[in-house]
Order: sequence, then structure tokens, then C-alpha cells
Amino acid sequence: MNTYKELQIFLIKKFAIVVLAVSVAEYGIISLINHTLVPFVMHTFFGDADMDIIGLIGLAYLMLMLLGNVILTILQNILPSSAAYPVTYLLNSLDKTLDTIMVQDNGTVEDMNIKEKIFLLMILLTILVVVVVPYLIGAVYYAKIVINQVRQIEEADRAKQKEYEKKRNLMLSDIAHDLRTPITTVSGYAKALSDGMVSEERQDEYLNAIQNKSRRMNDLINLLFDYVRLDSEGFRLSIEKVDICELVREAAAFQFQDIEDAGMELEVDIPEDIIKINADKLQLSRVITNLITNAIKHNSAGTRIGLFLTNEEEKIRVMVADTGEMIGKEHSQHIFEPFVMGDESRSTKGGSGLGLSIVKKVVEMHGFNIRLVQQPMIRKYPVVENYSKMFMIVIDNPA
Repeated sequence: MNTYKELQIFLIKKFAIVVLAVSVAEYGIISLINHTLVPFVMHTFFGDADMDIIGLIGLAYLMLMLLGNVILTILQNILPSSAAYPVTYLLNSLDKTLDTIMVQDNGTVEDMNIKEKIFLLMILLTILVVVVVPYLIGAVYYAKIVINQVRQIEEADRAKQKEYEKKRNLMLSDIAHDLRTPITTVSGYAKALSDGMVSEERQDEYLNAIQNKSRRMNDLINLLFDYVRLDSEGFRLSIEKVDICELVREAAAFQFQDIEDAGMELEVDIPEDIIKINADKLQLSRVITNLITNAIKHNSAGTRIGLFLTNEEEKIRVMVADTGEMIGKEHSQHIFEPFVMGDESRSTKGGSGLGLSIVKKVVEMHGFNIRLVQQPMIRKYPVVENYSKMFMIVIDNPA
């Protein structure tokens, strides 16, 4: 089972099947009893009296009376005469009660001897057991289904947790490596500058390298901080009315220089309307910015990046598309999972495997949806049909 909702649906279906099977079995058993055991009991012990006079409830009540009668009769026979008086009194009272259940032309139930009473009691017990058996079987079968499904979920959760820990440890190892390399560079360059080992002509080059490496370390630390903070118990979104069109335009303007510096082109198509949604402006802005940064980082120069917003009757769609290479099928299925990232991407682009996971977490905290769409499925959306892939945020239209 992928989700607990699927488990609920599965168990409800199984429960319905078990109830139906038990009902059919119960109907068949009762029909069989009514055509076999009940006529035998009525003929043997009640002189072919009308079954409607007693009924199944009457037979069950009679069974309890007979059980008490048999027990008291046995006690009366084994107890001394002086001690048997209370038992005899109870037995007479019970016999009178039995008289009221069924009176025959030939006498009453009390006219039966102890063997006949025991025989009738065994028949009635058999009827009761046979009637109850389908319910017991159904309950045991359904309990096994529930236990098996819970066990499978627990095993899947354990396997998922192990895989998560494995990826997390690998990611931490990669980040430690990515931090160690710039730290070593910064330390070496700073020492060379402080020791006067760098000529004046190259000092700016060393200072720029220190600045770039420091920025890289800061980005990695901030990313880890964001990921941990989103999972913390005290974190809450600051929800307010936000113009989504203006928010996306601001994100495009903020990233425009980075896109140009990377040798890429930006295409923007955002309505001039004011479309208000409930969102955390800061966090949602970071989502759009991170998606654009992701497109810049993982595509080569000459790539065209598109930023689009469509407003339909029921859905608002924010699309960050590009004309770069498509993501492999296996990798695309896990693209939003934490610590998931292609080895080539990490080694060449310096990725951490957390960016898209943070994006998805923030989007879902808002109650929105995000997914990756690639060719040929991307052609369903005319505005981006000429792009190779896109990340699309889907928002319920509050209008």
C-alpha cells in the first residue's frame, strides 16, 4: 500500500466482501437448518407444533432453560436429600417456565426424561454453533487480512526508512566533501595572501575565489537549515492575501541577470490581472526562485527558460519550463525525494539533492501541488508545448 488512504479503501472493500460472504453462508445455513434440524426437533419433541409458535429466538431461550434444567437435575441426583431442597425448588420453578414456552397435546417439556433433555440440548447447541460459525470464520479471516496488511506496511516503512537513511548519509557525505573543498581553498588562499606570497596583480583573483567559495559554503548551510527548519515542530507559514501574478513577475526580475550571465534566454508570459491567493509570500517566492535556479544550474548555455502563469476557471498553474535535456525516467520518479540527485549533476553542478525536496514540501504545506511534466505529455499545455520539460505548480482557483 502506498498510502494509508489506500489501506482504508482496501480494508473497506475486503470488509464488504467478508460481510457479503458471511451473509450468503448464513442464509444457506439457516435455510438448511430450517429444512432439517428444526423439523426434526419439532416432530420429535413438540408433536409437529407450528414452528412460528416458538421461532429461533424461542429455541435459543429454550436451550438456556434446558441447560439450567439439566444442570439442576444432575445436582438434585448427586446431592444429599437435606441439601437438595433449594435445587429441587429451583428445578420446579424452571420446569414451570419451560411449561410456558411450549405446551403439547401429549404433555410438556418436563415430561421428557433427562436423556431426552440432554439430547435436545445437544441439538440446540449444534444449531447455535452452526449459526455462529460463519461469523467466527469471517472475523478470523478479516483479522488475518488486517494483520497481513499492517505487517506489509510496517515492512515497507522500515525499508523506506533504511533507504532514506542511506540517501541521507550519502548526501551528508557529499555535502561534507563540498564544504571541505572550498574551506581548504579559502584557507589556502587566505594564508597565501596574509604571508605576502601573492603578487599584486593576482590578489583580486584570489579574493574573488575566496568570495565565491564562501558563497558556495553559505548556500549549502542555508539549504540544510531550510530543510531542517521546515520539518521542525514550531515552523508555521505566514499566510496572507498575495497577488500571485506580481509574485511570479518579481521572481523573474530577480533571476533575470543570473539567466543572462548563464547565457540563457528568458520567456515570460504572466497575465496583467491581479489574482489573489492565500500564501506565505516569502516562502512561495523562494519556491519560484529555486525552480528558476534549478533550471539555470542543470542546463547548458543557450537553453531557453520559460516562466508562465495561466488562470483557468478552477486551477491556477505556474510553470517553470526549459528547453534543456529531459530527466531520465528512473530519476524523474524520485525527483522530489530528499537526497535524490544524479551523480553527474552533483559532481559538475555542485547540487545537494535537497532543493526540489524543499520546494515540494513548501508547496504541499500551502495545500498546492507540484509535478514534473516532460515531452510528450507537456504538449497538453499549449503555452509550453515547445519546451522539453517543466515544473508545474497547481493552485485551486479561489475565485
